Amino acid sequence: MTLIYRADNNRLQEEASIMCEHCRNIQIWRKFDAPKDYLACIAYIQQLVGQGEFELIAEESTCPLEKVKTEDGWADEIMAHMIRCKHCGQIFTCVVNTWRGSGHFKKGKG
Repeated sequence: MTLIYRADNNRLQEEASIMCEHCRNIQIWRKFDAPKDYLACIAYIQQLVGQGEFELIAEESTCPLEKVKTEDGWADEIMAHMIRCKHCGQIFTCVVNTWRGSGHFKKGKG
């Protein structure tokens, strides 16, 4: 449940996040502490897409999942990948900054 402040009646109301059974137990990463965390997340996303319940949103992703790492290092300084649940449309986003060493995988865009 999410608490939302409604200005029209000056009180908090509970608003349920609508997610289906496929999205409810998705593992998220609030922060990648090391490159191995990011690579584990990419493997997890590949697994989700491979199982057929989620689809990669290619136009919102900076590169194919299998090309985040090249012989020369990372494919780009900043990379993003979005997936969408095929059942309810919920979006999950993975973003990483390989230069600074930060990133996350969470519900929603961005």
